[in-house]
Amino acid sequence: MNLNAHMQQDAGTELLLEPSNIAARSDAPANAADSARSEKNILQWVAYLPRTCVKTMIRMGWDKTT
Repeated sequence: MNLNAHMQQDAGTELLLEPSNIAARSDAPANAADSARSEKNILQWVAYLPRTCVKTMIRMGWDKTT
């Protein structure tokens, strides 16, 4: 495993756990499948997009709709 890729995945997980993102994501009920898809999307995005871009995408709900 590429260390850089591993570090980027850790950053994606960190994004999921930030209080502002949890609050933004709690407005709609999610089931386990939705949550898993959301996490998978975010982990993919952090591999090639800037952190600020990923945060914006999460805030807009794209992790749930993509």
